[in-house]
Amino acid sequence: MKISFEQDATLKPNEIEVLVRAAQLSSDVTTLLTTLGQLENRRQTLPVTVDDTVVLLAFDDIVAVEVFGDQLTIHSQTKDYTVRGQLKTMIEKLDNNNFIQISRNSILNLDKITALEAEFSGNMTARMQNGLKLTVSRKYLGDLKQRLGM
Repeated sequence: MKISFEQDATLKPNEIEVLVRAAQLSSDVTTLLTTLGQLENRRQTLPVTVDDTVVLLAFDDIVAVEVFGDQLTIHSQTKDYTVRGQLKTMIEKLDNNNFIQISRNSILNLDKITALEAEFSGNMTARMQNGLKLTVSRKYLGDLKQRLGM
């Protein structure tokens, strides 16, 4: 893949034009186009209602999200927030490029992993920057390794 940049004074200050060239339309090209389309619509914060206050959490500050029943615990770098909701709804709201589901009950921010440790059962433990330890189930381990380039 070749990547280049051309400055174009005819474009507006906040306008970006992307041209993708390839010999033919392939699954790699389609994936790239989809990813570029998602960048345009991406939010950088997650609104969380705590009591009567809406807190805007930056995606970069979120370490992981766990669900217990109908209660979601959002672990940030410095604080945990407990709200009502479903994990699948939270996955849809978070940025797909940095967050991945690691078990039936948890998702984590790939940028916040400090170590992965093997367990006897075939699962792994993800150690996070804020000290949190999360179990990565065997079912989701392949996806995690692929996203980490392992």
